[in-house]
Amino acid sequence: MPDLKIERMVASESTETAATPADASVISVNATEGAAQPQPAWPSWASFRNSLGNVCLALLFFVVLIPNKSPHYHSTLATDIWLWGAILMGVLSLVRVAPRSSMVNIRSILATAAMMIMPALMRPGVLVTTGWVAKVAIALELVGIVLTQVSRVYLGRRFGLLPANRGIVSNGPFRWMRHPIYSGWVVLTIGFLMAYPNPRNIAMFVLSLPFLVWRISLEEEHLIEDPEYRAYVEKTPWRLFPGIY
Repeated sequence: MPDLKIERMVASESTETAATPADASVISVNATEGAAQPQPAWPSWASFRNSLGNVCLALLFFVVLIPNKSPHYHSTLATDIWLWGAILMGVLSLVRVAPRSSMVNIRSILATAAMMIMPALMRPGVLVTTGWVAKVAIALELVGIVLTQVSRVYLGRRFGLLPANRGIVSNGPFRWMRHPIYSGWVVLTIGFLMAYPNPRNIAMFVLSLPFLVWRISLEEEHLIEDPEYRAYVEKTPWRLFPGIY
């Protein structure tokens, strides 16, 4: 009999202390409510800096276009081709991605700034070519824009100004030259120069070429550290124009 009483007391205590499914549900809910809720992540400084750079670069392209559309400059089809090429560059600049690594120093900034600013100072003028020279000028501008923008398509969102490693691209126009965007820019600028052969334009174009070559050299100085780029250089020896440079 004593043993039976003890068993009944133990069973009673077990019944009182056992958690019911409803109790377990309440405990689970309370635990969930007490847990820290995840907070939305703020953009990193690197992401913010890249976005700010994209906007500034796009504004640079758009602002330099304003003088070219002034009625004072007698806009023609050649000018419009030049403008649309720059507009496309500005729009695509808004969606760039951050590079893996970049060269940011006084040399890279000076070379890039001079290469960009001097051609932007070229203007249409009173002296405008006609006849077959004007037709060749427009054809060259079209070729330059097509080469530049097709190269941009293959490059994707990895476009930038300062020397940087944004991944190695070796297909499309990059199969024949390592810097086809610059090649297209040179062809486009020569076409614009043929359409408006005034002393100012000639001077700006000639002065910009050493800075363009310097900018290319700095970029390759940075990229040559990548084994993939060294293999690409061996396969594609020409920088701008196959058989020339």
